[in-house]
Amino acid sequence: MLQVTIGTDVLRNSFLFSEIDDTILREVVTRCERVELLAGEKLYEQESEPDAMYILEAGQIHLVRHYPDGHEVVLATKIPDHVIGELSMLSGRLHTGSVVAVGDCDLIKLTREAVYDICEQFPCIAQQALTHMAARLHTLNLHARESALGDTQARVASVLLMVANPPAGRVAGEISVARLARATALDVDMVEHMLKSWEREGVVTFQRGQLTLHDVEVLQRIAG
Repeated sequence: MLQVTIGTDVLRNSFLFSEIDDTILREVVTRCERVELLAGEKLYEQESEPDAMYILEAGQIHLVRHYPDGHEVVLATKIPDHVIGELSMLSGRLHTGSVVAVGDCDLIKLTREAVYDICEQFPCIAQQALTHMAARLHTLNLHARESALGDTQARVASVLLMVANPPAGRVAGEISVARLARATALDVDMVEHMLKSWEREGVVTFQRGQLTLHDVEVLQRIAG
């Protein structure tokens, strides 16, 4: 990962600085670094401590979620002008996924200390950040409501019944949470939580990729 000197007006297209006066922007640039990633290089690892946020200036990156069974799922692809890692940095929570360069990328880096200093010095930037965060939360709430409206359990139960060997219900070979998520068009975390809940209820067991259905009738009722 190579770091070089940043220019001046590369922040203008970001939500955080789109309406900021040029005089303030020139001051902000002095607190930034440019980070260059080669194709396949990681910006940061899943479960690492957040210490900065980034603005993608050029290239594309993947946000990748890794699972204990070795599977990987691309949660999102980001294109130029997107902000990366701001939620983890502001909340102090570990990164929920790794960020990997699809091709060669240029990013603008702002450390946590720099962001806090800038927001304290220029409240208009803090206001922009709050507006952005509110929009992100609003979108997440909409997605959550849409997921709740759809019968997600029925979709997962239907897929499990379809791939199981009747009537005993043992799935031949291994099946991953990621594969179930793709088959049901659901979030991986949601499917994983659902399987764990059913496992606690004695409906299924899911260990090392091997799935066994213990109560097919319950799953049939869920599937409708």
